[in-house]
Amino acid sequence: EALKPMLEREGATVVMTRTAAGAVALGARPIMARRADADVFVSIHLNAHPDGVNPYITSGSGTYYFYDHSAALARFVQAGLVRWMGLRDLGVNYDNLAVARATWFPSILCEGAFVILPDQEAALRTPEFQSRYAIGILEGLEQWFRSLAAPGRP
Repeated sequence: EALKPMLEREGATVVMTRTAAGAVALGARPIMARRADADVFVSIHLNAHPDGVNPYITSGSGTYYFYDHSAALARFVQAGLVRWMGLRDLGVNYDNLAVARATWFPSILCEGAFVILPDQEAALRTPEFQSRYAIGILEGLEQWFRSLAAPGRP
């Protein structure tokens, strides 16, 4: 929710796939974006590991994409997340994720922090940390859109 007003101040039209608690099917989210004629799709998440994986040595911020045309967007957003959130850089990763593969426009999924870690869960409840997550995404989006107009685009 912190990102929406930031994007709108920059002139973006924002379509939220969820504005209240409750599930929205993964497959429905890109459909909503396609129906809104979106230019880009950013799915914002919090990460967790299955049992048996130690999150204390594998946590951080990561960004995922499916199609090659989304990789540059993922790199810009990941750089913003790392800069603003200050967590370990888990990198930009290809993955066959439902929300990232069902669009023709660039689409990414951000995993900003690990909700299963008590310190990160507590931080995520604060407006300051939520704002830093949002600013990281905003900065990445701004840089990606600027790069589209630059000579020798990425």
